[in-house]
Amino acid sequence: MSDHGWKHDDLAADLAQHLLSDKRMVWTDMQLGPSGSARPDVYTLERSYSRPLPTAYECKISRSDLRSDTTSGKWQKYLQFAGAVIFAVPEGLCTPADIPTGCGLIVRKDKVWRNVRKATRQPVTLPMDACMKLLIDGVSRSVQRTIPQPREIKLWTEHEAVRKKFGSAVAKAARDLTAAQTEATNYAEQRAEMWRRIDIETSARRQSLIDQAKRDAGEYEQAKRDLMEWLGLEEPASVYAIRRRIAELQAECRADARVEKVESALSNALRSAQQAARTLEAIAQEKAA
Repeated sequence: MSDHGWKHDDLAADLAQHLLSDKRMVWTDMQLGPSGSARPDVYTLERSYSRPLPTAYECKISRSDLRSDTTSGKWQKYLQFAGAVIFAVPEGLCTPADIPTGCGLIVRKDKVWRNVRKATRQPVTLPMDACMKLLIDGVSRSVQRTIPQPREIKLWTEHEAVRKKFGSAVAKAARDLTAAQTEATNYAEQRAEMWRRIDIETSARRQSLIDQAKRDAGEYEQAKRDLMEWLGLEEPASVYAIRRRIAELQAECRADARVEKVESALSNALRSAQQAARTLEAIAQEKAA
């Protein structure tokens, strides 16, 4: 641990979290090629085809380590893979004058990182080997990786061995095959996810229909109880008993209609008789007079 309270790996991890965003990919301790290649503490690429802005960060926690790096020119190895090199240090470790010309400086203060000097960015084109290294071996070193790694295998070593033995054309074909296999794996995962969603939707629809059927059955049972009460029947009653009771009520209704018809005829006859009696009485009174 340095006099400033930071361990090297902790400082690098803290810087990686600071640099991470939706528009930027971040790697830590990522070797950008075969054995012996440069290995920046933190490496970033913007998620942009036109402006990827590859940047290498070198973390230092002691002045002696910083002087050794700047004197030996170790940082210059990063320029093969990065358009800018930035030194990351705890506050108070150095000043911008201690940093090589063209390099940037970012300082970890008490709670935040602050850019003290901007790096001079140079145009750079990432070699194909570096791109393959980032895609194949860099997955496990990316911060908050979101790409699944289906199997752990040193594909970089395999591709390098194929290239040396059979040439770049065969190595490229091997990389294309690996890409096709990865695409097939992704397709299988997407298809499995699609079927999983279909199963969830089907299950939800089935449960909805079951719940509706239960509600309908409950309403039917309540309507049945109301009908039994109106018919004057006690539960449980068979279908035959219900039909027989309905037939009885229909007969009673028809009988009531016939009685009403006779009562109406008798009432009419009574009114006619009363009218005739009054007429006869009036005639008798006239004769007596």
